[in-house]
Amino acid sequence: MNTLLIPTDFSPVADNALKYAMEMAVAYKLDISLLHVVLLSTPSVANVVYIDVATDFQKEAEEQMALKVKGLQEQYPTLNFQFKVETGLFLDSLQRYCEEMLPVAIVMGITGEGSALDKMIGSNTILAMRSVTCPLIVVPKNGAFKSVGKICFACDLRNVANSTPLLAIKAFAKLFDAQVHILNIDFQNRHFSANTPGELEVLNLMFDTIDTKFHFIENENVQDAINDFIDREKMDMLIMLPKKHSFLESLFKKSQTKEMLYQSHIPILALHHN
Repeated sequence: MNTLLIPTDFSPVADNALKYAMEMAVAYKLDISLLHVVLLSTPSVANVVYIDVATDFQKEAEEQMALKVKGLQEQYPTLNFQFKVETGLFLDSLQRYCEEMLPVAIVMGITGEGSALDKMIGSNTILAMRSVTCPLIVVPKNGAFKSVGKICFACDLRNVANSTPLLAIKAFAKLFDAQVHILNIDFQNRHFSANTPGELEVLNLMFDTIDTKFHFIENENVQDAINDFIDREKMDMLIMLPKKHSFLESLFKKSQTKEMLYQSHIPILALHHN
């Protein structure tokens, strides 16, 4: 479907991600679908009482969502909205809904202030990024939408034919009418091998039908190198590959990957291998 899927818990972080998604939908002629999951918890009393309470929570959430969508439709009359409210486990519901509707992307927010709520929101986004197979756009705290003209894709030039989500990258480059900047970071040829020139040639062939530029940077600190490149070249979006064998996963510790997510001031597009 030609739709952006936005999970919401009605929090300010989720509302900011929703605003980003709506502006993006206007710019690229997409529809909006909202998902709210009333979370299951272990019942402490008789099951019938628990079911009644869960039903009440879902009914309340459905009413809240209907009012929210009505207000959004008034603000964005050209957009098509739909929504779904269900009771269950967040990741299971999100994955199932993705499989049903096949959205262009999920859009979620993240913030790094460190409060308990921030950590929960950040954790849900990171878990979704790793677990759900749909493309996921992570909107930074207070991030405002701007058209995407330059996409940064960091690549270690290893097994590129099998590890590069080529179809997804091409699809988003076409959607945004964007240039893809492929970034390779090394230090004193630590990651250079006899296969590297051949991998580079394969990557060139893979991206020969879209507007692409290659960049090679010498820096011992991968995170600093990426941040500096994004600022210097004015990138609009950064691609990350959450699954194992990705460039960032192989060179970052988990804490550094999370730090990149929390501190990034541009949206991050999480993609999975083809």
